[in-house]
Amino acid sequence: MFKSLLRERRRSIAVHGLARLEASAEPAFDRFVGAAAAAFHAPIAALSLIHDDVQAIKAARGIALHCMPRQAGFCSFALDRDGVLECCAALDDPRFAKLPGVVGEPHIRYYIGAPLRLLSGVDVGALCVVDTVERPPASTDQKAYLLGLARQASQALEARLDILGYAA
Repeated sequence: MFKSLLRERRRSIAVHGLARLEASAEPAFDRFVGAAAAAFHAPIAALSLIHDDVQAIKAARGIALHCMPRQAGFCSFALDRDGVLECCAALDDPRFAKLPGVVGEPHIRYYIGAPLRLLSGVDVGALCVVDTVERPPASTDQKAYLLGLARQASQALEARLDILGYAA
């Protein structure tokens, strides 16, 4: 419990530092989202920062969303893990079956997300791909590619902080 609280506190501090970059979506991160969507031939992809009870969308393709409650999304489940989080049939998974985006628009059926991990080891968000149809599991190469894109996006987040003179 204490370890979890400490991890959440570190995440919140890091994301507050990153939030100084811009308050809303940032075109600088569109390339990561576009590459992820293309690699999976998926209609929806997003890059979000997560802390406290908020999930802020920094870049997206296929959805017009800038912020949502953390508990309403999949991406929190992608945090603090070594690999990707993949859900091939959202309606059949009790963690996700009742989420607003599953029972309502955009009717998510497939999700895969990789954590955005800073050099400090703190996960601050996720790069994810979403589809409105169920899918078989992603290939090993697709998973590795998504993790690589998430690492690049994390480095880009930290580089922006360095340029602006902030510390996360």
